[in-house]
Amino acid sequence: MRKGPLSSIKLLVIDLDNTLCDTFHTLSKMQWEKALAVLQRDGVERKTILRMRRQLGRHSFRSAVQRLDKRRQRLAIRAYDDVDVRTLRLYGDAMALLRLPLPKVLVTRGERRLQREKIHHLGIRRFFRRVYHVPTFDQKRSAFRKVLKDFRLEPHEALVIGDRIEEEIKDAKSLRIPTAFIDRPGWPSHPSAAKPDLTVKSLAYIAQHLKEERKGTR
Repeated sequence: MRKGPLSSIKLLVIDLDNTLCDTFHTLSKMQWEKALAVLQRDGVERKTILRMRRQLGRHSFRSAVQRLDKRRQRLAIRAYDDVDVRTLRLYGDAMALLRLPLPKVLVTRGERRLQREKIHHLGIRRFFRRVYHVPTFDQKRSAFRKVLKDFRLEPHEALVIGDRIEEEIKDAKSLRIPTAFIDRPGWPSHPSAAKPDLTVKSLAYIAQHLKEERKGTR
């Protein structure tokens, strides 16, 4: 990071899924398997099912079903979107970051209705100045630009925190925004895509680091 990176942070830009809550193990895997089972019963070949299963965690479900005909796409997406978010829980280290007295925004990718349900169920909306919904993998960079513009910040005055090196970390670094990568166990990522400024196993470490940096500037 550049000189005095954390002491100059005025806004935290936080990802939701697998950063604040374990979506991958409690929702995504279950939803993919449910949708794949529907496709299998509809006669989709086993090799196609296996190919789609390998995309879990690497691509969105909607991109994984693009090779199917329109009817099967609708069938799979309907099964995938039939989600019960009540199993979703915050990670144990999430509140340490959420309670930090710094302005925060949430930038979350996914279908807007579902992401809103997750946020409502987790009870975290009150911690964020704004929520930015991003529909696809390749639109987070535009969202980060909008965050900087909306809050009238220079890139070094924001900190992007997320679990995907190949997504929010790479996109933030392309805009010269400092980044913190939360390395969650059992979650696939692509380390070669970009090098985060900070890699941690716990959000509590980021919170403590920010407290110490800001305290040192007073």
